[in-house]
Amino acid sequence: MNDTDSNIVTSQSAPTKEVLMTATLQSEIAQLVETRLNAGERVTVVNLAKELKVPVNEVRNALVEEFGNRVTFKRGRTGGIVLS
Repeated sequence: MNDTDSNIVTSQSAPTKEVLMTATLQSEIAQLVETRLNAGERVTVVNLAKELKVPVNEVRNALVEEFGNRVTFKRGRTGGIVLS
């Protein structure tokens, strides 16, 4: 091992506040969507974003991260979030 290798620190740092907030928001959004869809309600990304006071893109990204290929976003007057 040379001198440059000894200067490398490989420690794992604690998750940042943003990461924890995102994970919490993601699970909260997932729970809201599943609960409302199971109740037969129409759920839209825009309405979730307004309710949670977060940007629409954050809601959409959280849903994709949580549900992956199971989530579908339908456009239009009768659109919304669909889980398969």
